Amino acid sequence: MYVLVVYSTTFGNTERLARAIGSALGETHKVRVVDAETAEGLHGDGVDLLIVGAPTQVRGVLLGVRSFLRRLKDRGFSGRRAAAFDTRMAGERSQTGAASEVIARMLRRAGLTLIVEPESFLVADFKGPLADFEEQRASTWARRVAAFEGALP
Repeated sequence: MYVLVVYSTTFGNTERLARAIGSALGETHKVRVVDAETAEGLHGDGVDLLIVGAPTQVRGVLLGVRSFLRRLKDRGFSGRRAAAFDTRMAGERSQTGAASEVIARMLRRAGLTLIVEPESFLVADFKGPLADFEEQRASTWARRVAAFEGALP
C-alpha cells in the first residue's frame, strides 16, 4: 500500500507527528511525508491512503492545507481512502476547535472516503511542545488507520 502523509505546521509539532506517522507506516508500507506546499504538485495516481494533518489555529485550518485540500478532486484523489489529524490545546473541541474536523469535511467533499474519525493530538502550550506520549500515540493511531478496511458511515 502507498500512503501519502501531507501536513502543514507552524511550530514544528504537526510535522513531528506526520513524520512519526510516516515512520510507523514505513515499516510495512511505501510512505511519503510532505508539507502541504510540496503536495500542491502531487496527483492521486497510485495513492491508496491519504493522511492529512494541520495545527488548529483560531479553530480552523492553516491556509496551506486548505489550498491543497481544495484541489484534491482536480488532481485525481477522489475515491481514495483518507484520514485526518490535528494538533491542538487540551480542552473540549467545542472550545478549542479541531482542524481535523475541517480537514475531514474537505476530504469528503473531494470524494475521498474517511476510514476513521478525525484525531487530535495535544500540545502542552500554544507553541508546543507536544504533550507527553503524543508521538507514540500517533504511531499507534497510524498503524490502526492503515489496518482499517472499512469506511465511516
